[in-house]
Amino acid sequence: MSKVIIAKEPNLSFLLTSRKITDKTSCQVPLILKKNGQLDWDANAFITYIGGGAQVYNIKPFASTVIKKAYNLNIFCSFLEYENTSISEVNDSNLYEFVDYLKDRGVADSTIITHVRLVLKYIAFYSNQHPEAMLATYDKNEAADYKVHIGEKIFRKGYREIKYLTHHCVEGLIHIDAGIEYIRDHELEKWLDAINCTTFHPEIDDFLLSRWQALTTLLEITGSRITEVHRTKRSSVKAAAAHLLDFKKAPVIRNIPIVKGKYKGKTREVRVTHDDIQILLWHIDLMEQKFPSITHDSIFVDSRNGNALKPSYLKNYAKKIINESKYSRDLRHITNHSFRHRFITLTVAQELKRLGSTGSFQNILTVAATACRKITMHASNDTLSRYIHLASELIHLESIDTVREDGASTQIKVRIHQMLKIADYYNSNEISDKEALNSLLTTISELRRLPSLIS
Repeated sequence: MSKVIIAKEPNLSFLLTSRKITDKTSCQVPLILKKNGQLDWDANAFITYIGGGAQVYNIKPFASTVIKKAYNLNIFCSFLEYENTSISEVNDSNLYEFVDYLKDRGVADSTIITHVRLVLKYIAFYSNQHPEAMLATYDKNEAADYKVHIGEKIFRKGYREIKYLTHHCVEGLIHIDAGIEYIRDHELEKWLDAINCTTFHPEIDDFLLSRWQALTTLLEITGSRITEVHRTKRSSVKAAAAHLLDFKKAPVIRNIPIVKGKYKGKTREVRVTHDDIQILLWHIDLMEQKFPSITHDSIFVDSRNGNALKPSYLKNYAKKIINESKYSRDLRHITNHSFRHRFITLTVAQELKRLGSTGSFQNILTVAATACRKITMHASNDTLSRYIHLASELIHLESIDTVREDGASTQIKVRIHQMLKIADYYNSNEISDKEALNSLLTTISELRRLPSLIS
C-alpha cells in the first residue's frame, strides 16, 4: 500500500516568495511513496504541478491544500497497487471500480466526486506528459483509440465560469456542486421510514413518530437551518393554523428566525400547505396532552420530561436515527442542511416553471432567483446561482412530479408513491403476496396517522 510522507521542515527558501523565516522553515511538502518504498514519480510530478509548478510553492494553493490533495491522490495510488495496475494502464472500468472502492470505505457521494475529479486531473496530466500512451481523450470521435473518456463541464458561479472534469462513473451521485447535498424524493422516503427501523429507539410510539414527522416537515417546508428550526415556536404554528378550515387561504408560518447571514436577528415567513400544518399540529397536540404543564414555547421536547431539547441534541438527532437504521449507507451524505438545499432548489424550480408557462423572459433566471431570495432572505442573487443551475436540471431531467405545483404535502405524496411502487413490485412478481400486503398495511397505517387524512 502506498503512503504519504511529509517533509516537515524542508529548506524551500529558493521557492518561497515570503520573507518571513517561519514560512521558509515550517512549510511542509508531501511525497507519495509506493508500497516498496520507491518514489512514485508520476504521482509526485502531478502533486508538484497542482502545487504551482517546479518554481513556485505555498502561494496558490497553499501548502496545506497541496498536502490534502496528496492524501486524496494516495487513495487512488493505493487502489491501483491493489488492482496491480499502473497509471498508464487505467481505463474507464477502473474508474467505476474506484467509485465502488470508495463506497465500500463508507465515503459520502460528495467526497467521492471530489476524489474522482482529482483523479481525472491526474489522468489528464499524465496523458499530456505522455501522449504516446494514448491514455485519455475529450473527443468522442476518438473513443476507440483511448482508454479513458473524460468530459468537461462548466459551472457558473455568479459571473464566473468554472470548468471541471467529469466521467460517467459519477453519474447518479450528487453532482453540479458538491456543496449542494440535495435530498431527492426517493431519499426522503427512506429518511421518513428510518424512524421505524432504527435501533436508536428500540420502541416507537406515536409521540416519537410525530416528533420525527414534525422535524422533517419543518426542515422541508421552511428551508430553515436546524438552529432556526430549534427556535421556531409552537405559537407560530398555531397562529398559522388559525384559518385552517378556510381552504381558499394557504397557511403562513411567520416569525421564523434567521440566525446567520446579512439578515441575522430578523425573521421571515413561508407559505405552507394545510396538510403540512396538520402534521405539525398532530405532534403539538400529542406533546401538550403528554406534558400539559409545560410553560415554554418550543416544539421539540424531551420524550421523558417535556423539557425543551437543547440545540446540540436536535442538531445530532437525525444523524443518530439515520446511522442506526438500515438506510445508514444510502443516506450517509444527507444532513439536516440538505433540506434547506431541497427547499431552495424546488422554490427556484417552481418559479422557473411558473414564469416559463406565462411566456419567455430574457431575464427569467434573475426573476426566479429574486422571487426565491424574498422567501429565503439570501443576501444576493449571486448566492443562489448554483441552485438555479440545479433547478434547471431538475426540470429538464427529473420527473415533473418532483416540482410541487398543486400544494400537496410531500409527506402525503411520498406515501402514495410508496403504495404505487409496492403495486409495481407485486405485479412484476418481485415480492410475495404477504410482503405486498404487509407493506401496504404499513404505509396505510402511516397515512392514517397523518391528521390530514383521518377525516
